Amino acid sequence: MFVSIKTIIRFVFAVFFFSIVLILPAFVQAKNQISTKTVMVMGTGKIYQDNSAKAREEAIADSLVSAVERVAMEIFPLESMVRNFQAFNEMIYNNTNKFILDYKVLAEFPSTNTYRVMVEATVSIIILEKLMSSAGILLEEKPLPKILVLISDQNLNDLSPNYWWGQKKYLSESFSITSLVNTIKTKGFPIIDNHIISQNTRVNPIYDKPDLNDIEAINLSLGSQAGVVIIGKSVASISPNIIGENIRSFKAVVSARAIRTDTGAEIATTIQTSVTANTDEIAGVRDALSRAGSIAGEDLASQIVTSWQKQEKPSNSLEIIVEGTGDIANFEKFRRILKEISGVKNLRIKELKPDEAVIIVDLQGTAKELADALMLKAFGLIGINIYEVSQDRLRIELIAG
Repeated sequence: MFVSIKTIIRFVFAVFFFSIVLILPAFVQAKNQISTKTVMVMGTGKIYQDNSAKAREEAIADSLVSAVERVAMEIFPLESMVRNFQAFNEMIYNNTNKFILDYKVLAEFPSTNTYRVMVEATVSIIILEKLMSSAGILLEEKPLPKILVLISDQNLNDLSPNYWWGQKKYLSESFSITSLVNTIKTKGFPIIDNHIISQNTRVNPIYDKPDLNDIEAINLSLGSQAGVVIIGKSVASISPNIIGENIRSFKAVVSARAIRTDTGAEIATTIQTSVTANTDEIAGVRDALSRAGSIAGEDLASQIVTSWQKQEKPSNSLEIIVEGTGDIANFEKFRRILKEISGVKNLRIKELKPDEAVIIVDLQGTAKELADALMLKAFGLIGINIYEVSQDRLRIELIAG
């Protein structure tokens, strides 16, 4: 029996087409299973005054909360849930609808006083992980860093800012800083006691100033085992707004930034303002400072958690062949700029010829991303020509201006 070539080709194409049709849905389903979780749960609603419809709604709502709770308990460590139990409850009950992608009622049963339902609900793991992480509930029990707080404080009657790390040993209570520290503590961060440091450490006079730069703050933290330093200032003032003859308004501003002590990178920043009105000046200032400090602490803690839990991209070894290196000054300038690019680590020269050099770097990212970053850099009178970009190699020519 003779079979034409065209018939064979059509048969092969048909098999290939139907294979794709059958395999693709399975692939999509497998992918969805990674980002979602479907569970079956039961919920209960109380029937008041024979209002079964409202009780049913409450039962469904109760079951959806249970669905999110069950998925959260499966993917988050118990220790992290216990430590942040208040934040966990607030997140679940205030955001239930954000986590539920869809649901259907499988069974329901109204009794004399209660309405019970069985529900199948699909929970978004991606959204759950994102919001839980912002609340300090972590997927992995990676220890949170110790924090040293270096925030100066200037109240209404202060002529200049006060700070604990100076020669004066100022250790009076600050409402804003106390609120900020207490808020960060509730997120599970260990706070270094500055009273102990102040009493047992002789502070170098170069740090005797209210506004420290990042390097000064990191150096001051050495020996305290701080993983993060929070630098900033708190200022209280009288607002010009007045109600009647007795009620005045008071303003507090807390600005701060968080710096990693190991890398010097800024991982959080915040500026928070609070205005209160009161007949009592002391109470009004206290409330404004406490509120601004609390909000600032909440914002900083959320940003620090998010940054601290980010997994570093794995480093890839990349070879960079640089031509036109005869002018050593131009080559050194290129190396200096290359070192400053984010993701470039451990730059070393593998081979050096009269007009060519081979550089090896550990790169977090891809060669294409590095090439794009180099194209955006200003090299002064030097031009660069990147004429080869592969998975593990760049070829670059330095062009003198």
